[in-house]
Amino acid sequence: MRRRLSALVGGAERGATLVIITASFVVLLGAAAMAADLGWLYLNGLRTQQAADAAALAGVVHMPADFPLASSTALDVASSNKYVDTSLGGDAAVTPAEVVDNNRQLQVTVSRAVPTFFMKVFGIDTVSISRHAIAEYVLPLPLGSPDPQFGNDPECSPDVPGSGTNCPNFWGNIHGRWTSRVMGDGYSSACLSQTGNPGCAQNPDWRIDGYLYGLEVRQAAASVTLEILDPAFVDRGGDPFFAGDQEKGHPVGPTTEFTLFDADATPLQVADNPVICQTAYAPEPVATPFDWRVHCTINNAEPGIYPLRIRITDDAWGLNRFSMRATATSATQPRLFGLGDMSIYANVAAGLTDFFLAEVEEIHAGKRLVVELFDPGDANGNNFLTIVDPFGNSPPCRIIVPADGIDSTQASCVINATRPAFNYNGDWITVEIELSDTYTCNGSDCWWHIEYDYQGSATDTTTWRARIDGNPVRLVE
Repeated sequence: MRRRLSALVGGAERGATLVIITASFVVLLGAAAMAADLGWLYLNGLRTQQAADAAALAGVVHMPADFPLASSTALDVASSNKYVDTSLGGDAAVTPAEVVDNNRQLQVTVSRAVPTFFMKVFGIDTVSISRHAIAEYVLPLPLGSPDPQFGNDPECSPDVPGSGTNCPNFWGNIHGRWTSRVMGDGYSSACLSQTGNPGCAQNPDWRIDGYLYGLEVRQAAASVTLEILDPAFVDRGGDPFFAGDQEKGHPVGPTTEFTLFDADATPLQVADNPVICQTAYAPEPVATPFDWRVHCTINNAEPGIYPLRIRITDDAWGLNRFSMRATATSATQPRLFGLGDMSIYANVAAGLTDFFLAEVEEIHAGKRLVVELFDPGDANGNNFLTIVDPFGNSPPCRIIVPADGIDSTQASCVINATRPAFNYNGDWITVEIELSDTYTCNGSDCWWHIEYDYQGSATDTTTWRARIDGNPVRLVE
């Protein structure tokens, strides 16, 4: 009797164990199935995010000038990543959108229903996955001027306070190809030895396209007029380059070409920009009065940056200096500034003189501002250059002059240009400034300045450039 009872009990236990094992197996199988589905959904989430990132980065380069093109570019890139929008016959939703607070940003949202595997057992056939990305296109820093005019007005003398209202203490500058780069133009002086100046080494930085400036239209206008003061190379008396050219049988000075391009979102790349107007101003050997000449009129001008290229088109000597100004029929006037780099001629009296350097907006907080100065400090005496922020403070900086073996970090950004101890003739000075994460501007004024504190008068041709370290296209969210 006991054996039979024991056998019955043992059989019941084995049956219960089988039930438990079977139930556990079902639970474990369900958990494994759920894990497989979750892994599949996680993988699709990563792919969706990558598609949104790629679409936003590709489209944002067309902001803010052409949102329709930015949108279509984002759709094309998403399609290439197998996220085809329903409007193109696909099964995904790709939605580009302008960012209200920043017209240089593009938001792209990508969504798609992802089929499940084992979750279908629980009635879950698909899971909707949606990801978004915001990309920003950072334009090159404006240089030299926050105003509708770049360079002096002839009615204003930089050496006579109060002589005029448009007196920024400099002129725009471009050198002929045969001039030496040690005269201060870092890019337009070619000094090709085979063209009549054998004593001048070839400039490794020479470029045929000269300099780019930006004419920024900030409000739609029926017309915007660009004028140039003294665009042609003119002998104004005692210019040694005329004598040198004539002795060699060459043209008396360079031909200077001004080309205004239509606006787009990439003002540093003008190869794809339609030309609005182009004039090559031949040298004028007979001195004429300073005069403003209408170079171009933009009709029905839309907001944007219209690139203006200034370059020398022939082999000649000469230093062409000029000013530019723009006027619009709209209430908000345009701005004219250097794009990326610029060459200027500063003729100022002894004392403290202030120049606009670069506009550094708050979006650059936490980045590095890099300023490069070529051949500054053509004056005798104790001379100093100080870089100051929009509040008038000179921040800590690192100063690098490879040619002189200088690499120093300073509590304030003061460059000693006293000759002969600090002679930067033909040299580049690099200044690195770390912008804090809390960097702000002085209200709406984000312009940095450079101060010349010279004992003697300065007649300084120099080339400046400024940039923010890093890729101009970036993800911000």
